Amino acid sequence: MVITVPCLQDNYAYLIEDGQGGAAVVDPSEAGPVQRALAFRGVKLRAIWNTHHHWDHVGGNEELAVHEEIQVCASRHDQPRVPRVSKLLDDGDSFTFGPYTVKVIAVPGHTLGAIAYVLEEAGEVRAVFTGDTMFAAGCGRLFEGTPAMMHASLGRLTALPPATHVFPGHEYTVKNLEFAVALEPDNAILHKALESARGIRERGLPTVPSTIERELATNPFVRVDEAAIRSSVGLDSSASDVEVLAAVRAKKDSF
Repeated sequence: MVITVPCLQDNYAYLIEDGQGGAAVVDPSEAGPVQRALAFRGVKLRAIWNTHHHWDHVGGNEELAVHEEIQVCASRHDQPRVPRVSKLLDDGDSFTFGPYTVKVIAVPGHTLGAIAYVLEEAGEVRAVFTGDTMFAAGCGRLFEGTPAMMHASLGRLTALPPATHVFPGHEYTVKNLEFAVALEPDNAILHKALESARGIRERGLPTVPSTIERELATNPFVRVDEAAIRSSVGLDSSASDVEVLAAVRAKKDSF
């Protein structure tokens, strides 16, 4: 079971319960909301899984990892920059947590050490925690990586089964879909998705999780082969997908 925990202004942490009275938390930007969620659920924190080193994803590590038995996982690349890290992960690593197998995918682009955690249960992929690499209808700014890195990383994520639930690091869905509609104003699917997301937010609820299937239909950063998107950024069929992603990212940065 995955519990969404709003933090800061628009961050999300996530509790994954192991069915045995314990839980892991993904990207605790602050300790308070996570501690309250743990108490409400009646579970104890066993592990912290960080997707990357930015403060709004690791800010709660110090306060939460007060006991040595709480394992703090992060990319080996981020070792000097993640507080309390005790388990270093590489692309392709896997470990078990309760009934789950957790597989690690390197997804550089937003940062060089970004990783995603893929949750499998009974041999089936259930969820992926994407940090700031993939958002609902968006992707993270390229602070450390390149457009080619981000394109490859998004490709790895969208290769997961269509029904996979996508749990991103922020509540950016409405703004991302507004941008997607601006790129493809004639796309009815995008208009419907935006209307739905606005309604969800008006009720004070999270728009996450998304799904891989939904991202393939609505996320302009994984749909860079679409003629309408290329036209909106002044490129045609002769441009590479990486060139289009770079142009879409630059346009989004000033949107």
